[in-house]
Amino acid sequence: GVTVLRYGGSMINHREYRWKNMIGPRERRPPYRGTWYRHSSNGWGIFDFLNFCEEAGFLGIPAVNMDETPQEMADFIDYVNGSKLGEWGGRRAADGHSKPYNLKYLQLGNEEAVNESYWTRFKPMAEAIWAKDPDIILVVGDFAYNEEIEDPYSFKGGTAVKTLETHRKILELARQNNREVWFDLHISTDSPPQPDGVPGVKSFAEQLGRICPGARYKVVVFEFNAGNHEFRRALSNATAINQLERIGDRVRIACSANCLQPYKQNDNGWNQGLLFLSPSEVWAQPPYYVTQMVSTNYLPFCVKAEARSPENALDVTAKKSEDGRVLALQVANIKGIQVPARIMFDGFKPGNKTARVTQLVAELNDINTPEKPDNVKPVESEWKHGGGDSSPLFVFPAYSFTILRFE
Repeated sequence: GVTVLRYGGSMINHREYRWKNMIGPRERRPPYRGTWYRHSSNGWGIFDFLNFCEEAGFLGIPAVNMDETPQEMADFIDYVNGSKLGEWGGRRAADGHSKPYNLKYLQLGNEEAVNESYWTRFKPMAEAIWAKDPDIILVVGDFAYNEEIEDPYSFKGGTAVKTLETHRKILELARQNNREVWFDLHISTDSPPQPDGVPGVKSFAEQLGRICPGARYKVVVFEFNAGNHEFRRALSNATAINQLERIGDRVRIACSANCLQPYKQNDNGWNQGLLFLSPSEVWAQPPYYVTQMVSTNYLPFCVKAEARSPENALDVTAKKSEDGRVLALQVANIKGIQVPARIMFDGFKPGNKTARVTQLVAELNDINTPEKPDNVKPVESEWKHGGGDSSPLFVFPAYSFTILRFE
């Protein structure tokens, strides 16, 4: 069910992370001093990532270091999207990829302080990139805004900045060049009642529209971050997705960090892989199944939903199909109590008296291991609801994520 992969994070912030060291035969690519490891390999880099995404059918979005020069970024665009008859397109062809990658999205930086220093680097890089390919949508590598923003030029809760003045400049540059620009914000999903920062994401998106009317922009969340891969993190991810989807189409993409994690090889605090791997196996952790459940049950339109429950246990997002014939409820129960609930519809009447149920239930600290790879896994079932407001109660288990699909 994966549709998007973003290749970025703190690894790209080291000054030795350079795209020109990632091309050509692997054995000739120079190693570098990395963010996480003193000795890092360029054996897997941006273009290996793009090759993988191309074969897998994913939308791939890479990130580059903010200290790349404008000329280096112009060369980058020639390499990924240029004709093989050109210098850098010819190098791409020689590296085994004859056709252009047709890259559409490119992130500049990661968890940056979007201030005057960022602006002085972003502007010439953006102009060089757009001069080569005006269809590229640039993603600002922003950070986190953990509180609601009331005054765009003076606020608390921003991890790195307290004003959106530089954001206004970026939006104005994009508007003047008739380009769209995105902003990447990160939130914490370590354990319920997290996620932290979604109200900040919502107000941030609203303020961007106010400080530069007419500019085209979106907000993306490229990192749900946590220090664990347990079910508690899965439940926080589910709640984050629910809340972000309720913001509407201002939020274009939501991704969870990290995708892959080698079993028993993690040596930093980000012990949060969705898929674990060993030399002989790959298995999913609970947060992976949240992504899969939402993707499998995707519907394009969010509709109003109201939920009343003890201790505010239930977080509910409702979505419908384009023709209005299918309605899905995504329900995260973030408390350790069962919640019997009556589901009532306004403006929708199911024709099918049976709903499809997909449910992920576990204890907060549960994980999947090589010995028990299916310890936490979604269960499919059906629920005979009767099709009206007199339907029987549906019981949402303690600590659970449930998707009910009505037709």
